[in-house]
Amino acid sequence: MAALTAATNGHAVAVEVDGVRYPSARSAAVVVGVGYSAVTARCHDPRHPNYRWLGATPDRRELRPEDRRIARALVEPAAVAGPARRRRAEVLDLNEGPPKVVRRADWLRCMCCARFTFSDDVVRVRLCEECGGLGSAPAKDA
Repeated sequence: MAALTAATNGHAVAVEVDGVRYPSARSAAVVVGVGYSAVTARCHDPRHPNYRWLGATPDRRELRPEDRRIARALVEPAAVAGPARRRRAEVLDLNEGPPKVVRRADWLRCMCCARFTFSDDVVRVRLCEECGGLGSAPAKDA
């Protein structure tokens, strides 16, 4: 299975067909006269020993999700152990540059029963769940 995923970084993988090295499976397919997928399948098939998958191109860096600048997760603060530690922790969206504050989370008093409750969004959610607040769930009519 490691040979199948040796070059998932989008760069060409060198192959060897009948002792001749090719920089990619596509270039080998053009010379041999078969399709690209046939060359790839034969490289991974033990019935074709003259086709070899040589691995990823050297000196190529594989991109991890942390390296990409899109689809990054929101930075959520941890809920503190109690209302004694009051802080308005910011939830950040790292897809923006500079990071954008999406909402603020903190402990606050319920507007109905005055109990302390943790709110994922102190601007929009001001009722505890017992009094009918939705927490961080979106409203059904929104």
